[in-house]
Amino acid sequence: MGKVVEKVVAEVVSEEAEWWGLLSDGLFGNRKGRSVIEAAAMMVDSAHAAWTDGNITGVLLRDIKAAFPSLAKGRLVNRMKAKHIDGDHIRWTESYLSERTVEMIMEGNAMTRHPVEAGVPQGSPVSPILFAIYTSGLIKLVEDYVSAEGHSFVDELGWVATGSNVNQVVTKLEQCAGIIIEWASRRGQPFDTAKTDAALFTRRRGHKQHLQLKLTAKIRVGDSFIQFNKEATRRLGVWMDVHLTFKEHHNRWMKKARAAEARHLTLTKT
Repeated sequence: MGKVVEKVVAEVVSEEAEWWGLLSDGLFGNRKGRSVIEAAAMMVDSAHAAWTDGNITGVLLRDIKAAFPSLAKGRLVNRMKAKHIDGDHIRWTESYLSERTVEMIMEGNAMTRHPVEAGVPQGSPVSPILFAIYTSGLIKLVEDYVSAEGHSFVDELGWVATGSNVNQVVTKLEQCAGIIIEWASRRGQPFDTAKTDAALFTRRRGHKQHLQLKLTAKIRVGDSFIQFNKEATRRLGVWMDVHLTFKEHHNRWMKKARAAEARHLTLTKT
């Protein structure tokens, strides 16, 4: 019964968030008509539009570390109030996230229960929309200060910047990184450094050595430097190469298909 109530609340709150324009156009996932395919397609369209103007496109990809468990209830409630979410839905959310405990069971032995002061439950139908509302201001915050596009799919964030040369792209992506790092630090939500990637998309032109020089450029992200991937970059299940030919994506999926076919043939012979 609890899951049914959570699903109903998720649908109602999602409709409210859409009605008030709370969710950015660049926010995908758990929204009607905004699937992972649309998220990847928007990034590709941005690159193609830049190419038409004779520019290149760079992308900085980051993941929020322990996204759902680190959500602060007080900040979420305050944001819901500020964005005119219905009072009953806010009170339900407060109740839903209050007086929760966690208990570990190892080899049949239950450990001491501990109170849970932060986060939203993994696997709950209502958690994605609550997290989307919680982070909804981040994309607009960056886009107001930097000439770049923000895309997000739950806890995966992507920043797309265009420029006439790689230095312009790097500068914009570094500005994006600085803003999101400050945003995250104020909320106690660090980014997963190991899952930080950068990709450069450019037309198939020029000498290969010239392209390699572009790919050696580095983006300062906090205390680290991120270099553009020389190979295809995986974004939301799609492998994107520097020229957006999708050959790597095609090859990987064909390899999986052939492996599946081989297993099927093996089963039919036994």
